[in-house]
Amino acid sequence: MVKEKINRIWIAGGLTACFSFIMQFSFCQKLQTITDKKDILIGEQIKLTLKAPMDGLTKWIVLPDSIPHFEIVEATKPDTVTFKDDSKAIEQTITITSFDSGSWTFPALPVEFAGLAGNAPRVVNTDPFNVHVLYAPADSTNQLRDIKPIIKVSVFDFFWLYIAGGVLLLLLIIFLLYRYFKKKKKDVPATAGSNLSPFDEAMTELKTLAQFNLQDAAEIKLYHIKLAGIFKNYLGRKQGKNLFNKTTSDLLISMKEVHLTPDNISELATALRCTDAVKFAKYLPLSNQSEEALQKIKEIINLTEASKPLNPKLLN
Repeated sequence: MVKEKINRIWIAGGLTACFSFIMQFSFCQKLQTITDKKDILIGEQIKLTLKAPMDGLTKWIVLPDSIPHFEIVEATKPDTVTFKDDSKAIEQTITITSFDSGSWTFPALPVEFAGLAGNAPRVVNTDPFNVHVLYAPADSTNQLRDIKPIIKVSVFDFFWLYIAGGVLLLLLIIFLLYRYFKKKKKDVPATAGSNLSPFDEAMTELKTLAQFNLQDAAEIKLYHIKLAGIFKNYLGRKQGKNLFNKTTSDLLISMKEVHLTPDNISELATALRCTDAVKFAKYLPLSNQSEEALQKIKEIINLTEASKPLNPKLLN
């Protein structure tokens, strides 16, 4: 009886071992390691394709951080492949290279499958393979060749180009300064050369201005523009200045050189601001307002002529 039990145990163990070997061999047969080349030049790339059946697969390979003598260039994501018999497999392509000359072995990578009927998982390794890394072969047929003649290289001297550029820049600066000071220079009005005195000229022009038709919008605007111009021309000739580009505020400040009362200055300011409103704000005053502005300007010119100016440099 004991001998019979021992025989049964041996038979069961043998069957289990054989079955395990068969399963292991079966997994190894299905796990494929495919390379496109095994002899490369330094830096040349190898395509490594790994395939394994989906049946019983529990854990796919995990690439190590580094592999001696090899560099992982790229690793695609694991992909599922379906065959004609509806069986499925998992596939991954890994691109590797090496920069160390010699013969090196790419290591096996573990793949985990489910065990039999509650047994521990089975780990199956991919096939390791050798890679021969070589230098580019030297050209043994390379012979001595004639020395080529020296090629003349033309050297361009930029010195005179810099000189010309500097001269042009200097001329440009001089031209800009000339334009700036020419624009800044205050030209004397053409009317300053009139044979009439500043007062007589102003009175003559005011008399002509009084003939304007103050019912026409265009003539009203021209009326007030000329009115302000007459006063600026008169005061500018009296003070020896060009006041045509001055604002109303500037003109009122210039009147400090004339002995006028605050009321006179206020009336002048009202008349000049009326002309500004017509010129810039498109304001159209009534006829009596325009005539009143002319009378105020005329009165201020008379008072200025009668007063003693503070500026001793007078024209005419």
